[in-house]
Amino acid sequence: MARYRLRFAIATLVFYGSALAAHAQCLPGGLAVIVNKSNPVESMSMAQLRKLILGDVRAWQDHKAVALVSRDPSTKVYQCALSSIVRLSPAEYQRYVMNAEFRGDEPMAIQVVDSDAQAARIVSGTAGGFAIVEANSVAASAGTVKVLHIEGKAVGQPGYPL
Repeated sequence: MARYRLRFAIATLVFYGSALAAHAQCLPGGLAVIVNKSNPVESMSMAQLRKLILGDVRAWQDHKAVALVSRDPSTKVYQCALSSIVRLSPAEYQRYVMNAEFRGDEPMAIQVVDSDAQAARIVSGTAGGFAIVEANSVAASAGTVKVLHIEGKAVGQPGYPL
């Protein structure tokens, strides 16, 4: 049993280590998760973030509907978010979202935008809004949105996973 636990621990470290290493090359400044300022959430885990992006969680803790604001699928931000958080290719993600109806779920509404600034404007005006943007663009929207901690770490802090 101890041997199995050790193998599992090593496999987990290798998987997450390689995922983080691959992501580190994805965008130089990394990614940030922004939400509406009224959102009571301050921090979330990578697993919680993944569930939000997949549409598996449809409401915040204050019962406001989750409203995903996404960058265009052709952008590096979108592709990096999928590879590092959701761990799906763009085609797999599209299939997952489209198959929600077949699973008995309501289709997930995703608003696609052309820039991080536009994502921040929409998130700031949508109570349940959230978006993943380039971490370097967060300063421009300071005061209009809240930047979440991920795994208890702030953007730029050592150990921040995005």
